[in-house]
Amino acid sequence: MVIREYSVKDFRDIMEIDGEAFSPRNPVYDVYIYVTYGSDLLVADIGGKVVGYIAVMDIDRETSKIVSLAVKKEFRRKGIGTKLLSTAIERCKERGKKKIILEVRVSNYPAQNLYKKMGFKIVDVIPNYYQDGEDAYLMVLDLTQSTQEAPLS
Repeated sequence: MVIREYSVKDFRDIMEIDGEAFSPRNPVYDVYIYVTYGSDLLVADIGGKVVGYIAVMDIDRETSKIVSLAVKKEFRRKGIGTKLLSTAIERCKERGKKKIILEVRVSNYPAQNLYKKMGFKIVDVIPNYYQDGEDAYLMVLDLTQSTQEAPLS
């Protein structure tokens, strides 16, 4: 698997993944927003087939936002989401960002667990965030906290 920059030839694959993962939304509109306003649109590529993507947008000088992260159903639970997320986090650090934010459905436990594993913390609940009325958790990753170093012997 290779994590690489989005290419125009990836458009159909991303629309398919987005539609599968987020059925009530309009994938064409979403991908247009990512491509137009995104700071990073990365794809997970296996043998020339896009199996996942992450879209990140810069909010301001200090903050980035994960707009969307999705992996094709048959490729889930294989570390692809973790690899996409860790690559995006590293790129945000390289750009000098201090935090990354995102919203996630309160019912989306697999995504919440992935984000928590990567250091994100739930900081708020946004009532009726989604079109179907479901609430969202606002999660934040503080990039200024250094990772714990091993003690010197």
